[in-house]
Amino acid sequence: MSESNQSNITSANNKRIAKNTMMLYFRMLITMLVGLYASRVVLQVLGVSDYGLYSVVGGVVTMFAFINGSMAAGTQRFITFELGIGNTEALKKVFSTSIVVHLILIAIIMILAETIGLWLVITEMVFDPSRETAALWVYQFSILTIAISLIQVPFMASLIAHEKMDIYAYMSIYDAVVKLLIVFLIQWSPIDELIYYAGLMCLASFSSAFLYIWYCRRHYEECRFSFDFDKKTFKKMFSFSAWDTVGSLAFVGQAQGVNIIINIFYGTVVNAARGISVTVNTMVMQFINNFLMAANPQLIKYYANNQIKEMQQLAINIANLSTFLLLFIGIPVFVEIEYLLQLWLGEYPDYTPAFVRVLLLQSLVQSMGTPTMRSLHAVGNIRMMNILVGSLLLIILPLSYVLFKLGVSPVIVLICNIIPWLVAIPIRLFLLKKYINFSFWKYINEVLVKGSIISVLTFILPYVVHKSLSFDGLIRFLTVGITSVISSAILIYYLGLNKQLRTLMVAKTKSFLKIKLGINHEQGK
Repeated sequence: MSESNQSNITSANNKRIAKNTMMLYFRMLITMLVGLYASRVVLQVLGVSDYGLYSVVGGVVTMFAFINGSMAAGTQRFITFELGIGNTEALKKVFSTSIVVHLILIAIIMILAETIGLWLVITEMVFDPSRETAALWVYQFSILTIAISLIQVPFMASLIAHEKMDIYAYMSIYDAVVKLLIVFLIQWSPIDELIYYAGLMCLASFSSAFLYIWYCRRHYEECRFSFDFDKKTFKKMFSFSAWDTVGSLAFVGQAQGVNIIINIFYGTVVNAARGISVTVNTMVMQFINNFLMAANPQLIKYYANNQIKEMQQLAINIANLSTFLLLFIGIPVFVEIEYLLQLWLGEYPDYTPAFVRVLLLQSLVQSMGTPTMRSLHAVGNIRMMNILVGSLLLIILPLSYVLFKLGVSPVIVLICNIIPWLVAIPIRLFLLKKYINFSFWKYINEVLVKGSIISVLTFILPYVVHKSLSFDGLIRFLTVGITSVISSAILIYYLGLNKQLRTLMVAKTKSFLKIKLGINHEQGK
């Protein structure tokens, strides 16, 4: 392939990533606005204790669904890989095999949830005894919701592999509208508000799954299930997913496992604080996750076509841009979180601001390291990654328990949870260097070192402005926000972006302004 053709293909791929990212940002804007409003109303209607109860009981089921995360990653990887090389028959086998595997997983998770999980809720959870019936109803609805979400995974994986982010965005907006409707309905609940809310959320998941399945069956040939259970395909997918299960266990250990331990030591009110902080962090991380979702199929397709050099550079660019996007949004939130929580919720539980700040720091570390994980998934050789990194991350759960037992503050415990994520990055880089000759030190210098320096520099001025102003409220928030955006833009442009990205950004900005302002050559004549 000539250098000119290769350049044209790369340019087309970049445009596709940019287009898909914009569609996902449109989706994010709608879902974020709905999410902010919905969370406030749900917290007010359910109350702090029931809000925390819903978070922790639902989390027990999520804990048993950790295998789903592994299978989702495996399904998407194999579907995208076969699409990348254009193997239609193999693509059909991958999809049909994944359906069978997910049905098996549903059976396994329901058995675990109705035995070990139910025992955990009844005997170990700390909540008002008068709310036991409500807790059990929430638990059963959560099990059904997880089962529904499991069966739609192969269809969503196919949608993302085909890079149809516009459909994914529209479906997310549909989900947001349905959840907004639920917010209004629970204010006039004919039964217990918590039970009613859990039931409606389950129905929302069912309707969403139905639409995903209908669309994919209608538009993609491979999304028509047949009893073509291919043992060879199953072995590949199972091997990939089995090793990835360790990583999923680690993620659950940090997220839901720690949430359960918090409940045991501190009760549902602190669970509510963590639930709110997770909501805030999730909204901020949508900016980064949308970009990662749009770029991930290209990583896999580059590898499938043996374009290793382009794959490596894309991974570095993804890491940098993910970090910079997080700084743009995250710093004003980090500095002014008390005001934002007051504006959003009015009253909020103790620990919430501190929890938000810790989770944002953790997200910063993860944004720098996630492309290394995605690159290893693209390669398909994830055994050593999950043995080493998974074992490291699994330490989070017993470490948190011991620290709580010693009386350490929940904030300090969550800070300690960041350390394994940081150590995981060089481990993944070492493996990438071994498998595809990935440049270890280039990633360290261009992502970790540069990203850390820019993170500190972009934080200083907004923090100084925050501390210097004698007034608070909206004016201070706007002042800090504007200062942060301007200073971050300057620092990132001159210190963070390489020459290629700066040139691309300038060209895209000029093109955008010409379109929006209507200034083109034809009008100038």
